[in-house]
Formats: sequence, structure tokens, C-alpha cells
Amino acid sequence: MKYKILIVEDNRKLAGLFQEALGNQFETCIASSLRQARSCLNGIQGILLDLQLPDGEGLDLIGPAHEANPLCVVIVVTAYGSIQEAVKALKLGAADFLEKPVDLEALTQRFRDLLPVQRQEELVYKSARMLEILQEADRVAPTPFPVLITGETGTGKEVLARYIHQHSGRKGFIGLNCASMPRELADSMLFGHLRGSFTGAAEARRGLLSAADGGTLFLDEVGDLPISVQPKLLRFLDSGCYLQLGDVQESRSDVRIIAATNRDLQKAMERESFREDLYFRLSSFPLHIPPLRERREDIMPLVRFHLEKSRALLGREVCLSDRARELLLGYSFPGNVRELFNILDRAALLTGGNITSSSIRPLLDVPSGESALHGNFWIKSRMHTLEKERELISAALAETGGNKAAAARNLKISYKTLLNKMKKLGMM
Repeated sequence: MKYKILIVEDNRKLAGLFQEALGNQFETCIASSLRQARSCLNGIQGILLDLQLPDGEGLDLIGPAHEANPLCVVIVVTAYGSIQEAVKALKLGAADFLEKPVDLEALTQRFRDLLPVQRQEELVYKSARMLEILQEADRVAPTPFPVLITGETGTGKEVLARYIHQHSGRKGFIGLNCASMPRELADSMLFGHLRGSFTGAAEARRGLLSAADGGTLFLDEVGDLPISVQPKLLRFLDSGCYLQLGDVQESRSDVRIIAATNRDLQKAMERESFREDLYFRLSSFPLHIPPLRERREDIMPLVRFHLEKSRALLGREVCLSDRARELLLGYSFPGNVRELFNILDRAALLTGGNITSSSIRPLLDVPSGESALHGNFWIKSRMHTLEKERELISAALAETGGNKAAAARNLKISYKTLLNKMKKLGMM
């Protein structure tokens, strides 16, 4: 699932440092010559390119790289004396250049900024934390282990559950919201019943464990599962066996359980409304999705993704103004991704597709008497500061012809700081 980066560098020690820095985020390979690099272009999404190679100029690789993959991101590494060559590389299609000695953290961040937002089914993300979660999900997906997904309402727990299922090789996916399940029917719905096993059981009915055999059963809001049913679920997780209501012979099912909750199960165990042994069995592989306010890098990728869907559904252009974007970036989203999508849908319908700050502001959940922007002095001050920063950075970039490294020097800040500020301001 990782992007593949080709490191073209003949200095082995330096190439090793680059590989170590990029290896946590990307799949990497090294080429020490132009010839070797040309033979490695298949499946490459990014290239870290040294201009001086033993058998030729690094510039000669840019064309073939874009022939192999038009979206390939090329970042040139250059010594101080070869800035003109770096500028030439940009004209040939390189995305950026970094001067030696290279800030390794800034290098990794630059590739993350330039590579397209990764999208897996409905999972859209750009933050390092979500990348880690997806990597963990990839590891557990092909196993039979149960998974417990935690996180606030609206963070995308079911989306992640479906992602795990889709990468598991299993047959079908069945989802059950435990909070909406009638408590008196919970046993029957999960495990099934025989005819006459209780009043009203006019015919036998198989449960969800049987229906999901060979696939995945997703138990959403598992914290609301009736305490009376929990021992039977634990028994199934331990042995793969269960009893239908009214039956004396156990049934078996090869079903993988993925559970999710927005509740604090530790507190539920203290109240004795959730079994401790079931908790430990379900959480053999826990995944926690942070709230959107803790991974703000994902806000704009999610916005762009959802606006694409809105355009298709509405059959017209849907766009977001700069001020509306700033409001969204500064908002806490108590309802997380679900709230973000709801706000965008309502604003698109109310405005006909031209979403402005004035159409966004009334939709934000802020305390009574406090505007999302103008009614709060601190937020207003922050927005003013952001506007000034945007103006200064825009002016510095204009002065240097878009050269970010030179702009950072003129602003007397590090290259990494400039990239972080531009990202925060939505300028990249």
C-alpha cells in the first residue's frame, strides 16, 4: 500500500541515509547509476534524483520517468554550486529540489506533500497517523484475528472495517448495529433459533453467525451488546462454536468478527455492563481512529474527495472559497468526518454550488452567541495572523519565481517551516 520511491544516488552512505529516512513512510529502492535507474522505473511513484551520476546526467532520467508514470514525483538533490542545473530540472518536469546537506525530515514531508492523496475505497487521508492505521489494518486483514475499532462517532469506523474485510480475502460482509437491535431478540439474531424454541418462533431461522460463514460480521456499537449475550459471543470467539436457541448440538462458523465502539469500554467494565474477558478477546488487535481535529491534514483531502462526489450527484460545479476553507480548517468538528460531509452537502444545496464562508458559518456547531469566526476574538486574531502569513509567503514566492528554498531563505525560516506553513494555509 506504500508509494514506491527510487533513490538515485551513487554515494552509498548518503543513499543509505535517504533510504533510512524515507523507509518508514515509503517503499524504497536504490540505483547508483543512470543505467541502473532506467531499469528500475516500472511501478515507481517518486524519485529522489542526484544530478551528477557516474555514467551521465540525472536530468536524462526525468523524461523516461514521466513516460513510465506521468504522475511520477521527481525531487532533485543538488549541491550549492549547481542551482542552475536544478532550475533546468524543474523546467524538465521535476517537482522541486533540495540543497545538500538535505534536511531528512523535510525530505520525507516533501514527498508526502507532493504525492497524490492516497485513497483506499472510501478511505481518504494524508496524515501520518492514518497511514499508520492503514498499515496496521493491512497487517491484520488476512488473519482470522478479531479486531476492535474505537473512536468518536463519525470518524469512519465502519469504513475501516470494510477496508479490512476487502483486504481479507473473505466472502461477504454483514454489519449489525448492536445499539438498534431489540435486546430480547439479540440472541436469536446473532445465533439463530429452532422452531418452537420460544413463544412466536413459528419457524427456524439461522442467525448472523451462520449467514456470515466464510465472511466478516461487523458488530457496530458493540458496547451496547446485551450482557446476557456476551458469554455466548465469547464462547464463539474462543472455539468457533455456538448454540442456536432451542438446539442441543453446537454449530460451527468460519466468520471473522470486527467490532467497533465509541464508548469507553473500560468504564463499561467497571459498571459491569461489559464483560472483561470479552473485551480482552475482542481487542486482540485494537485500532483507534483519532478525531478529525487531531489530524487536520486530512480535512482538505476529505473536502476535495467529497466535493467530487457532490459534483457528480448534483450535475454541476461545486467549489469552495478560500475563506470557507479557512473556516473549515479552524473548526473542531465534534461530529468528525460525518459532520464535515454533512456541512458540505448542506452548503452546496443552499448555495447552488458556490460555497462561501457566509454559507458555511451558520452550519458550524459553535456555542450560542459565538460566531465561528467574527464573534470570537481569539479566532478572529488567528485568522488575521494567517492572512498576514499568507501575504508574506506569497510575496516571497513571487520574488523568487516560486522557488521555495530561496523563499525560505528570504523569510529567514527553515525550508521545513515554510512547507509546514504553506500546508497549514492550504497553499500546497
